[in-house]
Amino acid sequence: MHVPKNVLTINTILSAAGYQCYIVGGAVRNDVAGIPPTDYDLATDATPSEIQRIFHRTVPTGIDHGTVTILLGGEQYEITTFRTESTYSDSRHPDRVEFSSSIEEDLSRRDFSMNALAWNISDARLIDLYDGVKAIRAGRIVAIGMPEERFAEDPLRILRACRFSAQLGFVIEDKTRQAAAGLCGSLTGISSERVRDEFNKLITGEYCAQGLFLLRDLGILPHILPELHRCTGVFQKGSHSFDVFEHSVYSCEGAEQSDLVLRLAALFHDLGKPASVKEAEDGTLSFHRHEILGAEITENLMYRLKYPKQTIREVLHPIRQHMFNYTDEWTDAAVRRFLARVGKDHIEKLFMLRRADAYGLDRRPLPLNYLSVLQRRIEEVLAEENALSLKDLKVNGRDLMDLGLPSGPLLGVILDQLLETVLDDPGMNSREKLLPLAGNLYEELRSRDS
Repeated sequence: MHVPKNVLTINTILSAAGYQCYIVGGAVRNDVAGIPPTDYDLATDATPSEIQRIFHRTVPTGIDHGTVTILLGGEQYEITTFRTESTYSDSRHPDRVEFSSSIEEDLSRRDFSMNALAWNISDARLIDLYDGVKAIRAGRIVAIGMPEERFAEDPLRILRACRFSAQLGFVIEDKTRQAAAGLCGSLTGISSERVRDEFNKLITGEYCAQGLFLLRDLGILPHILPELHRCTGVFQKGSHSFDVFEHSVYSCEGAEQSDLVLRLAALFHDLGKPASVKEAEDGTLSFHRHEILGAEITENLMYRLKYPKQTIREVLHPIRQHMFNYTDEWTDAAVRRFLARVGKDHIEKLFMLRRADAYGLDRRPLPLNYLSVLQRRIEEVLAEENALSLKDLKVNGRDLMDLGLPSGPLLGVILDQLLETVLDDPGMNSREKLLPLAGNLYEELRSRDS
């Protein structure tokens, strides 16, 4: 295993002070799997206070659980004292944490055999007490010891198993899978933040569809994402090959892997369909305004899982707008209205969602010219620098008040109508034309209300 220079330095310092140091967890697992490690978690028999005494620059990241972050060479390395843990009364934290001098005892408390590997830096030796290498090479996720005990200690491990499957493409071994399905109801006691963080890693995994189907097949969805669970068995007919849940999963798969916002939008974009489905006498199904209802459902879901407000806004916008139906009959004014409604800064994300949505119909590669005509027309409109929002108008609210119009809601209505006029005819965007029009609109609206 290749060991970075800074990690070698940490090991040298600890060894000189009489302590052990091992690389543990994901770095070792990934190395065995042929995946380049991106970060290195360390384990030692030195206590947190001893680590802080030995190293000049540290951060007490999780001092209560034995974790300290060492700052070295512009990098950060988490190092945790060997631990042995008792029962988990709250299904999250051990009732007490006791430090150990044994790497073997530390490895015994971990979740899956593939994560219970340790690399002895001093003698370049791999410690594998639970056939972790065998599990990795077989592509299997195997709980250490009794799976029921591991999942009872921390139910989040059930979700972690699905997340590792989504990231690595591994399957869950039968006994581990059965225990996960039997205990998945205990996930309701896990904090929203912990569920959210695991879920984010799952849907941005290379094999996200595999992980999402595990959530369904193990019975996890009703406990963490009932909104998505309600999409199962809702069929769509027409050009769709899958039910709403399957379509949503494959849309997520078709979205850019590294783009969390896009993958969330792709997975949640049709959440409004189960509640909006209508069947006509001829058997035709419709989902009128499901995008609006879906955005509301998504907003509630994301607030429940404690997503940042900015992330929620970025996910909701393309969901609300994804049902546009472009045809060659669109006029230039229609293209300008589309741009005004969506916002030029959001077009790219919306098109990415539509491509993912189209991929989710049948998992076929999209034609190279998909949406290219509309994209070209949008570029032409943008090149003309026409007004697309209120801030682009040559007049504003202050100009209208200087004209004698009173402030208030009516002023906003008039500005909106001025923008509509300019979207229809960009040549109208001048003070000389808009100010008289604003006066006429005011008189018309006032007489209508009187």
